[in-house]
Amino acid sequence: MLFSIPGTGWLLIAALSTVVFMIGMRALIIGATTGDGVPGDWREQSRRGLRLFYVATPVFAAIVLGASMLRPEPPSTILFLYSMSFAAIPAALLPVRGRMVRLHLAQQADPDVAPRTDWVVTTWLVLVLGAACLGSTAALLVSKYGT
Repeated sequence: MLFSIPGTGWLLIAALSTVVFMIGMRALIIGATTGDGVPGDWREQSRRGLRLFYVATPVFAAIVLGASMLRPEPPSTILFLYSMSFAAIPAALLPVRGRMVRLHLAQQADPDVAPRTDWVVTTWLVLVLGAACLGSTAALLVSKYGT
C-alpha cells in the first residue's frame, strides 16, 4: 500500500519534505541565534550559513530527486527514504535546540574545559533518529520491495 503511490506522487512528497526540512532548519537556526547571550559574531556566521544553506540544499535535493527519476526502477523506495530522512532531522533537533545552544555557548565561553555531553539531548536524538531508521526499515521490509 505504501509503495502503490506513483513515482510523481513520491516526487511531490519528497519535494514537500525538502520544504519541511528547510523550514524546520531555519527555525532551528533562527531560534538558536535570537536568544540572550548569543555573541554578535555568531549571528553574522549564521547569516552567511543561511545564505549557503538556501543555495546548497535545493541544488542537492534537485540532484538527488533528478537522479532517482532517471533510474529504470520505480523511484518509490529511494524517495520514501529521502522523505523520511529529511522530515526526521528537524523533528529530532527542534525539541532539544535550547539545550544544544546552551552547551555550545558554555563551550565557547570556556574553551579550555573539555566538551560536555547532555544525556537528555543524546538520548532524545538516538531515540528519535533510531525510531525513524527502524520505522523506515520496517516499512520497507513489510511492503512489497521496489513496487
